[in-house]
Amino acid sequence: MLSLIIDRVGNVNIFNVLEDNLPVEESHIQSTLDDDLILEYLAEVERLVHVSQSVLSKPNQILNVDILQDLKVLGETFFQQFFPTSIIEKLKNTNKHSIHFNIDPTLALVPWELLHDGTSFLSDKFRIGKTIRGGLHRSTHKENRKIKMLIIADPTEDLPHAQKEGEVLFSVLSQKVPNHLLELEFIGGKQVTKLKLLSLIKDKHIIHYSGHLHFSDDSLENGWLLSDGKVLKAREIKSTGIDTDLVFSNSCMSAKSAGKKLNTNILNQYAGAFLTAGIKTFVGTNWEILDNERTIDFTVRFYTYLFSDKSVGESLFLSKEFARRNYHANDLTWANYSLYGNPDFSMFVKERRNFHSAKILNPTAVLEFYPTPIAASYSKCNQLNKNKTIDKSNLLNLIRLFESISQVVGMIVFSDHAAHAMNKSIPNNLDDAVTLRKWWELVYSCVWDFQKLKITSIFDSALPVLHEQKETIFKILGWLEVWEESDINSEELESYQIILQFFLENMLLEFAELERISILLVSENNNPHFYFKGIKPSYLYPTSHGSREKLLEQLSHHKGNLVLLHESRKMVIPFQTYFKEKKETGELELVFNGLIPFVIGAKQN
Repeated sequence: MLSLIIDRVGNVNIFNVLEDNLPVEESHIQSTLDDDLILEYLAEVERLVHVSQSVLSKPNQILNVDILQDLKVLGETFFQQFFPTSIIEKLKNTNKHSIHFNIDPTLALVPWELLHDGTSFLSDKFRIGKTIRGGLHRSTHKENRKIKMLIIADPTEDLPHAQKEGEVLFSVLSQKVPNHLLELEFIGGKQVTKLKLLSLIKDKHIIHYSGHLHFSDDSLENGWLLSDGKVLKAREIKSTGIDTDLVFSNSCMSAKSAGKKLNTNILNQYAGAFLTAGIKTFVGTNWEILDNERTIDFTVRFYTYLFSDKSVGESLFLSKEFARRNYHANDLTWANYSLYGNPDFSMFVKERRNFHSAKILNPTAVLEFYPTPIAASYSKCNQLNKNKTIDKSNLLNLIRLFESISQVVGMIVFSDHAAHAMNKSIPNNLDDAVTLRKWWELVYSCVWDFQKLKITSIFDSALPVLHEQKETIFKILGWLEVWEESDINSEELESYQIILQFFLENMLLEFAELERISILLVSENNNPHFYFKGIKPSYLYPTSHGSREKLLEQLSHHKGNLVLLHESRKMVIPFQTYFKEKKETGELELVFNGLIPFVIGAKQN
């Protein structure tokens, strides 16, 4: 880790650099920068934030703005003015992944993540944390323990998305993290009283707050706004003897000073007040957040990474990276969050590191390399990340994606089962069509046969994933059955959409083996075979020269038929479904007649 210690005396910045806690050549280097330039930079960033929020609030209005470019120009200009040449070169050339800014209180407001080195924003290169001189920053406990987490949502009952955020976060973590590793508590609305909160927070390792903040000139009077105008203040939290590892305060300006001047007192920083109270790391927002689904999505992803054995800094880094890649180009959600504390701080000691590694789903990989039914369905769902619409059509797109995953994964398992001459009826025509629940029950029955008989499957590396995803899959099936019986409550629509989208993206990531299994129609002559891969199926030959001859020989036995091809395993088996030609375009498409399509409210009278 690179530690950058920055003192400020008057308008002079004094820099010292540590690498892995050892001093390097760049020590006692100075630059001169007046307060008014710092304040102007902060004002310009805030202006761009307001433009971003205005653009996103009017999705149908065409505005000629490039907020990212303006932010880049500002960040690069300030970067060149603030840092001496030797520090600039160090930041450009270091191979370290984390930077810990240990800064003078007068620099606490600077959004270091948004500075730009001419190639990229610092937040695109580094896991960034900052310690403000005077704050208390302790190391994590080393005992093997169950993590206790408290979720506090919308105490003032006027932020509907804050309430949804708490509910979605509770639901996802309940599904993703085993009970023996995480103990969750949720409290929201008017039940969030000051006395109750003080009793709940004392023994918690993680506290997530989603609501309003209260600011005061005396920082220890800062705090969380509760119902009836009451405030849980930093001094009251400090008096509990709190020893919490992480506070995530998803609220208006939770990492920002109450004033508009470069105040030299650490206690005028809201985050600093909490750190002084005994909290080890603090994630807060630099400006007012939008009460919308993007905030919920960002938050859920952060905790998913955190509980996948990532440090706090890396979890925030990966969440920002996902938001930059998938949210609207003018959406600055990724830029809003700051980490106070050591970016390499981890909730877990090495002996506990038994979570699956968290990765980001690459939409391009799905759209280009997954089987066509999944890629085409995902293409429609991908529009959810480009607009703010919450309606049944978007939820139905997600349901169709789940059906496509079910069809492809199920038919791969069924086809492999049939290829091993195991006697099981496979639903592949309209007369034998089954519900989604029956379909998945049959899938797991086939998987059990593979394990019981110790048979190697073409889908072998993905079979453990099927076991891991079973609870989530049947959770979704339960929702669908409820939605078939009656219409979805409009107040619940958004929460379901966010959770379902999250589950399906995670499922696609876990089923990455789908990239390596091709569905193709074998040519009847020497022409290329037709591959149902990506959103644009095409005619291709097997691409690996080392295995081409053997694979072509196997394919010659299946002329004119659909097959599954696993090139790296050099396996070819018949694919037990159909294809047809679209009348309007002449294109070929796969047909799955064995599954009954889902319809919302289908069983209503």
